[in-house]
Amino acid sequence: MSRKLRIILILALLVNLLAAPMVLAKDTGKKEDEETYTLDELVVIASKHPEKLSEAPVSVEVIDEKDISKKNAQNVADLLRDVSSVNISDHGGPAGQKTISIRGSDSSQVLVLIDGQPINSRQNGQVDLGQLPIDQIKKIEVLKGPASSLYGANALGGVVDITTKSGSEQPITNVETNFGSFKTREMNLTHMGSVGDLRYNISAFKKKTDGHRENSWVDQDKVFIKFNYRLDDYSDLSLSLKYNDSEKGSPGPSNSPSLNAEQNDEDMNVNLQWKRQTENRDQNLNVYYNQHENIYENPDLFEYSNHETEKSGFIFGQTNYYQNNILTYGVDINKNEIDSNENGEHDFLNKSIFIQDEWEFISPLKFNFGGRYDDHEKFGTEFSPRLGAVYTISSNLNFHTSIGEAYRAPTFNELYWPYMDYGSYGIYEGNPDLDPETATAYETGLRYSDEDLKGEINLFKKDVDDLIKFDQGSDGVNRPYNVNSAEITGVELILSKKLTSNYSTDFNYTYLDARNEETDERLDDKPYHTANLGLNYYQNDIEINLDGKLVSGRYKNGNDFPSYFVTDLKLSKELEKNTKVALEMNNLFDRDYQVLDGYPMPGRNVMINLSREF
Repeated sequence: MSRKLRIILILALLVNLLAAPMVLAKDTGKKEDEETYTLDELVVIASKHPEKLSEAPVSVEVIDEKDISKKNAQNVADLLRDVSSVNISDHGGPAGQKTISIRGSDSSQVLVLIDGQPINSRQNGQVDLGQLPIDQIKKIEVLKGPASSLYGANALGGVVDITTKSGSEQPITNVETNFGSFKTREMNLTHMGSVGDLRYNISAFKKKTDGHRENSWVDQDKVFIKFNYRLDDYSDLSLSLKYNDSEKGSPGPSNSPSLNAEQNDEDMNVNLQWKRQTENRDQNLNVYYNQHENIYENPDLFEYSNHETEKSGFIFGQTNYYQNNILTYGVDINKNEIDSNENGEHDFLNKSIFIQDEWEFISPLKFNFGGRYDDHEKFGTEFSPRLGAVYTISSNLNFHTSIGEAYRAPTFNELYWPYMDYGSYGIYEGNPDLDPETATAYETGLRYSDEDLKGEINLFKKDVDDLIKFDQGSDGVNRPYNVNSAEITGVELILSKKLTSNYSTDFNYTYLDARNEETDERLDDKPYHTANLGLNYYQNDIEINLDGKLVSGRYKNGNDFPSYFVTDLKLSKELEKNTKVALEMNNLFDRDYQVLDGYPMPGRNVMINLSREF
């Protein structure tokens, strides 16, 4: 028996050993806030309108405020680490960039939304999730698998939709402070309230840390303001303003560190939304503008880059509810611009329309079919269809299946990177003749849920064509080309079990096989096995959460890459009404490991959290 398989079996056995005595323990009775599981949880991400999770034709996972309170999380990347089929590419510590992969996708293939607005950088296609604090997050929905039929480019690998908190009817002021290892200090001040039909939420966030490596310091300031105004009984208007200023060291890989390099990111965002809901129709208009400046400077190598990007657009969607079907349609228009000392000045306009219809031809069988037509100023037109079906076997069990096509447009970096000689690393240059990456994906699965148990098993397969990869030409210059095709297959298992009124456990496991179709070689940084185990205890004003993560079967540059298993612990207690203290211990057993080659992760570290609500 292989070492990898032994680790998986030991982990599964641990779950059973821990569960057995707890299930036999006497139940002391239900609490009013006791967690229960249901397939009737509402999600929006799968169809762009509220629907029961049981009726979604694709796999969706939800992280709500209760889940957020359990985690040792300082940013969105920390929240998403334990989601099945999700891997976070982590450059190590608070200063290291953190990007997301879903079911073997690259980070530029996952679309990230905040309040319905796409925030992926068109410079590199990615989102640094380490730059997104969690203090104002109400809910996160994760759609696993291609979703270009509704969301267009960048949704080839999946979608992450983040919903922020709105104001409150009664005035609430919350003060929260964190301090811990590496001289980390965080302060967050939030005030919510209302004036007549206007609700508001105002928040200021400050973070400073020295980091776990030399030159891995961070100094971040963030301001978040959100207004909600009730226009009438059916409609409301919301306006959110976000400003983020982050300065940090950029230590580079451990084998060639950059001890004086620094990076500064300044981001300003405005989002205006109008929503109207009546008995038979929903309407939503989202108008947004984003401006981002990224500056990198390494005086030791005389390197300097300044990238200014702007993104503006509007999305209009409408959903009509009929007796046997639900029709959703809309338009999405956005413009991306860049002014860079390396990429130059460029701008692209993209116009699209989308439509989706859900029909219940024969109860309990429901079909979901639709598509999106995109017209990109540079890459021309793309049509992305999707067909799905959901069969309700019983009130606790359903079967879902889907097939869809998706694409990813090349980034400004891939198109316009300047001719640059990196010495021993080679000469690199962009390629303005690239075509979009395309994919066809298949998924089928079963969902089960009752009061004490929630389970899901999914099989998935994705064929990706025209993958963009840097190849060396006859002139010795490395340029990106549409040269690769990949086949990604896998299975994911998700279980949540309430053991007693005080104990619960969460477990998920993903097997992933991602290969180059032409050479049959495995793709780098796509682990065979990923497993997450969580044990939770609740008793009156005390909460204990223990989480473990296993990653094994990794491959890098033709060689096996070491596996790792890390454990985090969180203890929280309510000292008195509206006052809470929490102790977080990350990497509890002080493991020495790397998520990405050359970027060591922090050893055991501690964070203490104090919060008070007035």
